Amino acid sequence: MSDGFAARVAIIGGTGRLGLGLARRLQAAAVEVVIGSRDPARAETVAQSIGLPARVGQSNVEAAGSAEVIIVTVPYDAHAQILSGIADATAGKVVVDTTVPFTDSALRLHSGRPERSRTGAAVRPEADSAAEQARRMLPGARVVAGFHTVSASMLADLAKPPHGDVLLCGDDEDAKQVVARLVGAIRMRSVDVGPLVQARVLEQLAGLLSVVNRRYKKRDLGIQIAGLD
Repeated sequence: MSDGFAARVAIIGGTGRLGLGLARRLQAAAVEVVIGSRDPARAETVAQSIGLPARVGQSNVEAAGSAEVIIVTVPYDAHAQILSGIADATAGKVVVDTTVPFTDSALRLHSGRPERSRTGAAVRPEADSAAEQARRMLPGARVVAGFHTVSASMLADLAKPPHGDVLLCGDDEDAKQVVARLVGAIRMRSVDVGPLVQARVLEQLAGLLSVVNRRYKKRDLGIQIAGLD
């Protein structure tokens, strides 16, 4: 287990691009990881594909129940359903919500496919963020929003050092510190950008990065705060 981060981490939706990229980086940093999925058999297969035991792949509910820190990496159209399913397992735990609420999956940075979007339409459900929705749905959890501007393709490429900052926001300062240590374990820098309401901005930045990726024919662009020592 990593000297820098000792808690077990469950990645909900861990068979997707962002979840799998994070799993690879955390595994390389010797952080104990559990991969969750709506399909446990698929989670087992994905775990084995990155050199982890099959038992590390579990249902989302089992994964959330077995870990101290939970990272939600699911598409927005499945967000509410998956959160409702794991709600009882999140009480008192740090939950990192990475969800980007876009209607068109081609616009998501997490997909790693900077293709032209048909609609380019962003969802602003009830004028708040997916992370704020998560806080309402998981009343016992300590919700932090982050990783919205981190490329799944970059995370998955272990041959290269990670780049860019991980922008974090949340109302629980201790929870943000836990996530900051997790970010440090994968050799990235975290930047605290304020309370959870700032997730509204972070979620929109993912769409902006998708546009920039497409324009410059890239897949792994990120954001770095210049001048911050």
